Amino acid sequence: MNRGRRVVFLQMFLAFGSLIAALIAFFVIPSVGWRAAFLIGAIPALYTIYLRIGLPETPRYRNLPKRLTLRQSFAKTWSKGISRRSTVTWTLWFTMNYAYYGLFTWLPTIMAHKGYSLVHSIGYVLIMTLAQVPGYLTAAWLVEKWGRKKTLVMAIFLSALASLGFGFATSTSTLILFGLLISYFMLGSWAGTYLFTVEQYPTAVRATGMGWSAGFGRIGGVLAPTFTGWLLGAKVGFPIIFGIFFAVLLLGALIVGVFGIETKGKQLE
Repeated sequence: MNRGRRVVFLQMFLAFGSLIAALIAFFVIPSVGWRAAFLIGAIPALYTIYLRIGLPETPRYRNLPKRLTLRQSFAKTWSKGISRRSTVTWTLWFTMNYAYYGLFTWLPTIMAHKGYSLVHSIGYVLIMTLAQVPGYLTAAWLVEKWGRKKTLVMAIFLSALASLGFGFATSTSTLILFGLLISYFMLGSWAGTYLFTVEQYPTAVRATGMGWSAGFGRIGGVLAPTFTGWLLGAKVGFPIIFGIFFAVLLLGALIVGVFGIETKGKQLE
C-alpha cells in the first residue's frame, strides 16, 4: 500500500549524501584542497562490496519461473506493449540528468560569475542543498495521494520554472530563493523519476528497463555540463542558458504527461 512512499524514502538518502558532500566542500576545500574532498568522497564506495555480498534478491525476482538473458531482457523492453514505456522513461531520464547535472555542476561557478567568491558560492550552494530533503518528503506524501505521474509532471514543471527564475535573478536573495526552489522541486522530480520508472516494467525485465533508462540518461548527464561550460565560456547570457534548462525540463514533463502510464494502486506485473 505504501510501496511508492518507501521507494521515495530510500531515495531521500541521496539528499543526505548531497548535504554531506556540500558540507565537505564548504569546510575541506578552502582549508585542505579539492583533492582531500575527492578522497573523502571515494571512501563510501567501499560500501558497494558489502551490498554485492549481503544484499538479497527480491522475492518477486527469486520466484520467476524463467530468467531471461541480457539480450532477451533488452528486446523485451522494446517489445509490443512495453516499447512506449521505454520511450517515455528513456526521455525522462535524459531530461532529468541533463537538467540536474547541468545545473548543479555549474552552480558554484555561476555564482562566481555573478560576482561571489568561491567560498561564498559554495556556501550558497550548501544553503540551496538544504531544500532537497523537504523535496523528497513532499514527493513521498504526494505519490500516494496524487499518483506517480501527476506528482512527477508537476515537480518537473515547477523545476523548469525555478530554473528560468534563477537565470533572471540578480540579487543575492532572489538567487538563493530560486536556488532553493530548484533543489526542492528537482529532488522531488528525482524521487518521482525512480519510482515511476521501476513500476513501468514487469519483474522479469524491471532491472533491465531501469538500468537502460538510467544509462541513456547519463548521455544527458555528460552533454549538459559540457555544453553549459561552453556557453559560459562563450559569454552567453544566463537567461539563455537557463532558458535551455527550462525548455528541456518542459519537454520531459510534456512527454511523461501525455504518454506516461500511471501505476498508483496497481498490482505490479
